[in-house]
Amino acid sequence: MKMIIRITLIALVTLSFFTPPSNEVNAQPPVHDPLMHARSYFDQRHYFLAIQAIDEVLQDSQNQKAHGRAYGMKGIILLLMQRYSEAEKDLLRALELTDEAYHKADYADSLGVLYQKMREPNKAKQYFDLALTQAGTNTTQVLKIQLNRLRTQPQLAEQSQLETWLSEISTMQSQEERVRYYMSLAAIAAHQKQTISIAQTALEKAYRDNTLPADGQIQLELLDSLADLYEKQGNEQQALRLSEQASHLSNQLDADDLMIQIEWRKGRIYQRQGRDNDALFAYRKAIEHIQVLRRDIPITYENGRSSFRETLGPIYSDYTNLLLKKSSLQAGMAKQQILQLARQTIEQLKQSELEDFLGGRCLIEGLQRSELELIDSRAAVLYPIILPDRLELLVTTHQEIQQYTVPVPAQAVSDAAEKLSHLLRQYAEFPEPLRADDFRQYSEQLYHWLIAPLAPVLLNQTIKTLVVVPDGILRLVPFAALSDGKNYLIEKIAIVISPGINLASPVDRQQLSHYQSLLAGLSHAGPVVNKLQSSAVQSFLNNPLEQGHTKTRRVRSLFNKTLRKHNAQTPNELAPKATAPSNHADNEQELRERLSLPGVEAELAQLKQKLKNTTLINDQFTTQNFYHQVSEKPYEIIHIASHGVFSSDANNSFIIAYDDVLKLDDLKAFLQRKRHSQGSIQLLTFSACNTAEGDDRAPLGFAGAALKAEAQAALGSLWPVSDEDVPLLMSKFYENLTQQVSKTESLRLAQLELLKHPEMNHPAIWSPFILVGNWL
Repeated sequence: MKMIIRITLIALVTLSFFTPPSNEVNAQPPVHDPLMHARSYFDQRHYFLAIQAIDEVLQDSQNQKAHGRAYGMKGIILLLMQRYSEAEKDLLRALELTDEAYHKADYADSLGVLYQKMREPNKAKQYFDLALTQAGTNTTQVLKIQLNRLRTQPQLAEQSQLETWLSEISTMQSQEERVRYYMSLAAIAAHQKQTISIAQTALEKAYRDNTLPADGQIQLELLDSLADLYEKQGNEQQALRLSEQASHLSNQLDADDLMIQIEWRKGRIYQRQGRDNDALFAYRKAIEHIQVLRRDIPITYENGRSSFRETLGPIYSDYTNLLLKKSSLQAGMAKQQILQLARQTIEQLKQSELEDFLGGRCLIEGLQRSELELIDSRAAVLYPIILPDRLELLVTTHQEIQQYTVPVPAQAVSDAAEKLSHLLRQYAEFPEPLRADDFRQYSEQLYHWLIAPLAPVLLNQTIKTLVVVPDGILRLVPFAALSDGKNYLIEKIAIVISPGINLASPVDRQQLSHYQSLLAGLSHAGPVVNKLQSSAVQSFLNNPLEQGHTKTRRVRSLFNKTLRKHNAQTPNELAPKATAPSNHADNEQELRERLSLPGVEAELAQLKQKLKNTTLINDQFTTQNFYHQVSEKPYEIIHIASHGVFSSDANNSFIIAYDDVLKLDDLKAFLQRKRHSQGSIQLLTFSACNTAEGDDRAPLGFAGAALKAEAQAALGSLWPVSDEDVPLLMSKFYENLTQQVSKTESLRLAQLELLKHPEMNHPAIWSPFILVGNWL
């Protein structure tokens, strides 16, 4: 994540724009320069205030001459904030309005950096070439452009060229320029073993050169870069000395973004030295800095993965690891306090991860012990924490937090979870008798690790509901299917999944016995077939789902194979686009056949007899009709039976209506209402949606849908389910629910009903359904 390590590449982008050309280095800005306030805010890293000041200049029609610089400054700030599309627009406008070659070169260089970040190499090359042309013989500016261009391909840097640039930098008149250029050169040289010495020389020169205390931010960046290099070289004492020096300097500055990395480094080194208390303090400081910036940290995705989990998640894990190590040596109240802190840390990580999935910073409160006591004294909350060398289980009841340490490496847990999920999913789609028991060894192994240690507590405290807050790959595991060798877990206890969402207050079931419900379903598709992206449709049509298997099922899923194949490489390529219809008229009939779900009509017919309802089926289930219904009436249950999928990115999670697709953001617009007059949605059910295989972020889609709809809970499936089996499960679930039985117990009883049925008793059929959120 680019917020935690300030990249001197970007600093070089801004440097020449805010610094006059070398032949004007002593020039002062005009006394009444309208952009001086923006520059001041920028120097303090107050980007939003800087943009406000710039916008005031742009609104002044009497000062057209300043507009070019204003657009350029705003574009660079937006680039720093990773708001790339907005930055592109303003930088192009600045390039258009500017006549001076020096500034044209600067804006073109910034656009080159922008297109590097947007992964458009051809455009990046085009604008870097333009920048070099405009820079002409200005050696300082040429060097800046060349360094920026190399930052994404440091392996192309030649040692002789780096040595020449090192010499050129030493001749620059501006100390700030020299320090910045040394740091940028070092960042490139550090990527190759043969040029690491050049990186060290450049940073040490910058360190000796940085004698003016005017810009503490530059000093911090320099200390961080040099400490990082020393740590990589194994010179931990020097790395620690510089990091501690940076911590002392930071007390005088507002530099949370830089201090995240610095404190994290201190924690790592302290931990390796056996100074665990010092390491805990450093990790805690790093997390405090993250929490200050959390809502301002840009969200980016790499191969569909959240930037937060990949880059900042390890800090939380390292801190939790040490806390749990320390707690294992404590007892009584001291142990409880440490365990509460560990649980809070995990909740903070899960909160930010869910916010990343949703693409924005929303307020999500973590699960609190006090709320658990008020809501359900017969419930326990399980936090499985996967660490490199062990599995830690935190079990919270209304009495206390229990800690169980299982000596099993992370890779073994990950392998078993992935195998269990894959084998059950595979059997659900292609049920072959010879493979019916393949899953059992993994089911029993995971039970031994995850459930057996806490079984005595659950029994002694007569726990009826287990709330699981799964970690990473464990989100793919249907906990209901874990087995002790004789019985499945669902036969012993009700199970609910929580991603860390705040639990609501208890529900008055006497007032909800006739749940006002909206039932929407699609047994055959309409015009939506022409609004699905062509590449995804073709992949689905060409997938030989029914070849080579002794028995097949019509499963309720769409693109499950497609997303599995492509999601890790090009997630955005497969999202349905209503504005870009595909040309697959020749395959339309086959596609409609693949999308047909005859069981939906039977499902809704049964539910209509059990719930007070409004029903939208087939051509009635249009996006407009759906929107009208949920906007006008206070539905407590919204049940959607249609193809759909939840993937690693909320933007690629969708449901098919008759005429168009509903994406997660559409659900937010459709389902959020004036709660003070209409009450809340108690349950949002997706009886035909599933999560993309192998993607441990995909189950967040259920929680995300409930959160965006401001619903109490969501019910959905982890993998494709049989169109013939779903109606029975759903019918039993709602029948139980209308008898004042809790949501999670209603699901448990419905799953047990299928477990008794000779043709439906395999866990591949009943275990993928999970309840997320409030279980009451």
